[in-house]
Amino acid sequence: MDPGEPEAERVPLYDGDELIVMQALSHIGFNTSPTPNTPESFLFSCRIVPVKSEPGRVLARTLRHGEPDTGQRVHVRPGDQLKLVDVTVHIDHIDSQESATASGHVPLTPVLWTWLSIGQGHDPTRTRYLLAAARRLDTANRLLMVMEDRRNQLNQDELGGPQIRRCFFDLVGAVEMAVVALGRAVDMVRQAPDLVGCTVPVPAQVVSSWPALHQIRNAYEHIEDRALGQVHQQPHPDALTIFDQRQLLTHDVLVYGQHRLDVAEEIPNLLAEVRQFLKDAVANG
Repeated sequence: MDPGEPEAERVPLYDGDELIVMQALSHIGFNTSPTPNTPESFLFSCRIVPVKSEPGRVLARTLRHGEPDTGQRVHVRPGDQLKLVDVTVHIDHIDSQESATASGHVPLTPVLWTWLSIGQGHDPTRTRYLLAAARRLDTANRLLMVMEDRRNQLNQDELGGPQIRRCFFDLVGAVEMAVVALGRAVDMVRQAPDLVGCTVPVPAQVVSSWPALHQIRNAYEHIEDRALGQVHQQPHPDALTIFDQRQLLTHDVLVYGQHRLDVAEEIPNLLAEVRQFLKDAVANG
């Protein structure tokens, strides 16, 4: 029985009676193929609830996003037709089916790809652009988790010199590549209104963090130039400051010249703001 359904009246069965069992349906699946016989064709599922019954058929609809779920299912007699009269999918429903990583960030690329697999008329250039930005964002998160894992290892007692160096250089490498990936995702958000016509407002955090992120990203991206004490192949007093990682270890701060980027708060906020921007851009496009 469904939750809240009253217990059915007992009906005796006699010789010659036929017991017909109704089918109880709770979900429908969305697939990329009309013959969903392979696991890769499955996209996601949606709850369905009954609307009304008519002779020979049952009308049902999808549960709306945010609508309380009572657990009621759609019951269909053998031979009757199930007709879906209102199928509505919200991107937040797809998003809710993704699991968060250890950092709390929920991978965005699978969410956007699934949403863009529904319906037709998606602009291919815009699709490629937004998916590429989402991949950079998810990659930055994975690298930041590596950084945090190595930091935790460095905080262990009685580590030997080789272990310390191994963890430290892995931490620095993860930070460098995370900033490069995040910088690209943020830059793509900044340029999305002009390049692919996004109407979603660029987040204030993106605007305020961009100068420091841009400079630090460039220093990591062109680390060979900075190793020579140069910026754009010219001697520069700030060039070698990108190799000073002391404040990263003591205060969770990346420093390059006068530019500072807070790894503990500012970068997670950037991840969250960029993620929401990209999701809104896809949903509104």
